[in-house]
Amino acid sequence: MSNTGKHVVIIGAGIAGLSAASYLLRNGYRVTLVEQHTQPGGLCTSWKRAGYTIDYCVHWLIGTREDSRLRHLWEELGAFTNKDGSLVPVVNFSDFATIGLSSGETIRLYSDLDALQKELIRIAREDERMIRRFCRSLGRLSKLDNPRTAPRHSLGSLFADLRDRVGVFITIMQHLEPMGTYARRFKSPVLREMLLSDIPEDWSLLSLTMGLSQQLTKSAGYTVGGSLNLARNIERGIHAMGGTLRYGTRVEEVIVGDNIATGIRLSDGSVIEADHVVSAADGYQTLFGMLGGRYLPKVLQRAYETYPLFPSTVFVALGVDRDCSDLPHGFSPYLDRPIELPDGTVHHRFSVNVYQYDPTLAPSGKTLVTVLMNTWEWNKWEVFREHDKKAYEKAKVHIAEEVIDRLEHAVGNIASHIDMIDVSTPHSVIRYTGNWQGSFEGFAPTKATLSRRLPKTLPGLRNFSMIGQWTTPAGGLPTAAMDGRDLAVRLCREDSVPFRASMS
Repeated sequence: MSNTGKHVVIIGAGIAGLSAASYLLRNGYRVTLVEQHTQPGGLCTSWKRAGYTIDYCVHWLIGTREDSRLRHLWEELGAFTNKDGSLVPVVNFSDFATIGLSSGETIRLYSDLDALQKELIRIAREDERMIRRFCRSLGRLSKLDNPRTAPRHSLGSLFADLRDRVGVFITIMQHLEPMGTYARRFKSPVLREMLLSDIPEDWSLLSLTMGLSQQLTKSAGYTVGGSLNLARNIERGIHAMGGTLRYGTRVEEVIVGDNIATGIRLSDGSVIEADHVVSAADGYQTLFGMLGGRYLPKVLQRAYETYPLFPSTVFVALGVDRDCSDLPHGFSPYLDRPIELPDGTVHHRFSVNVYQYDPTLAPSGKTLVTVLMNTWEWNKWEVFREHDKKAYEKAKVHIAEEVIDRLEHAVGNIASHIDMIDVSTPHSVIRYTGNWQGSFEGFAPTKATLSRRLPKTLPGLRNFSMIGQWTTPAGGLPTAAMDGRDLAVRLCREDSVPFRASMS
C-alpha cells in the first residue's frame, strides 16, 4: 500500500465517516477519526439493557442482495463480515409492513408484487386501474440496485440494462410527487388513509416506494446482529489498516488559516493538525458551530432556513419474556385511544418492530419489541429535561406504560411478559449524536429537497469537505457509505493517486 504522506482528520464516526476512513486508509492516507460518542455508528446504533440488545436503526437495508451494486459496496467496507469471520445473515420478509386503519381493517404490504396488487385491489376495487399502475411502477423501481446477470459483452444485455436504467430514472422522477397529492388520486378513503398513515403529506412518494420496491427483489433485507454490529465490522477494518479512532472526543472548531482548513480544535483545547478536514458530523454543528457561520453558500443557508427535517423520535424498547413469532415482524396498529406525548403531539398509531427473527438481540426464548413515535417538538423535550429531570424521568415511565397498554389491547399476551423497559426521547438523540433538532436522518424527502444537490465543499475554503446525511437529503445508510467512497475517489484524483477499492 502506497503512502501519500497526507493526514486526513474525519469528524464523526457514523457510517459516512467510517466509510471515508476505510477507503482513505487503503489508498495510503493517514487517518484520524474523531467521535463525540464512546462508540461508532452515529444513529446506526444499538445498546445493551438487562441482557437485551436494543436496536435503533436498521429495519431493512438496501444492498443485501448478493448480486446488487450496493452489496459490493458493503462487502468492500467489510460491513457484512462478523468478528468471527462469518457472514452477517440476512432475513427477507414476506411482507414490508402491516397497517391497521381506523375502520378496523388491516392491510398487508406484501413483498411479492402479485400478492401486493391483489391485497390493494381487495380493499379498494374502485381504484384497480390506479393500483395496477402503481404496482407496475414499483416493478420498474425494483431494478434500481439490481444489475442484470447476463454477460456485459452481450449486446442484448447492454440494451436491456440501459432500458432498465431509463425506466428507473423516469419512475424516480414521477415518484417525487408529494404523498398527499398522490393519495388524493385514489377514490378509496381506506387506501388514502393507508398511504398517509405514517408519511407526511408533503413528503415524496419515494419515501414509501423506494423501500417497498426493493423488497420485491430481496434487495433490502434485515441484517442479523443489529445496527451497531455493522458499524463495528467496518471499524475493525479501520483498526487493521492502522487508522486512529478517538472516541469521547468533541470537536469545537475547524481551524482555518488563509482560507485553508488546517486541523481541528478539541473541547479540551488541544489541536489535531491535518492536510484535509472532513466533517461527517451534524451539518448544523459543522457550519454554524465549528466554522462559525463562515463560508456558507446561499444554497446551504436556504436549506437550513427552509428545508423540512426528518422528525426526532420517542422510542420505547421492551423485553418480552416469551416467543413472539405469532406477531407480525413490523406493524402499525390504529389506536382507538391515542397516546398524547408530553410535547403535545397526539398519536393514533405507532410503529412496532418485533425482532423474533434476530435471536442475537434477546436471551433465549425471549424477544425484543420496539415502538417508535415521531415528533418534531424536540425543543420541548430539551426544555423539559433541563428544568425538571424528575418529571422527565416520570414521563418516560408513563409513556412506556401507555405503550404497553395499547400493545396489550392490539395483540394481547404482552403486559404480563415484560422484563425490560427502556425509553429514548429527542433529548437522548441530541445527547448522544448531536443531530440538529434530534432529526434522525437530516432533511426530509420532499420534492424540493430531493430535486437539488447540496455541496460537499464550501466556496472559499480549501482542504475541507462535508459528507453524510446532511449533504444528501433522504440519503440513508447506503448513500452515507457511498459518500465516504466518493470522497476518497475525489481526494485520490486531486493527489494523483490511483484509487484502489480493495483492502488487500
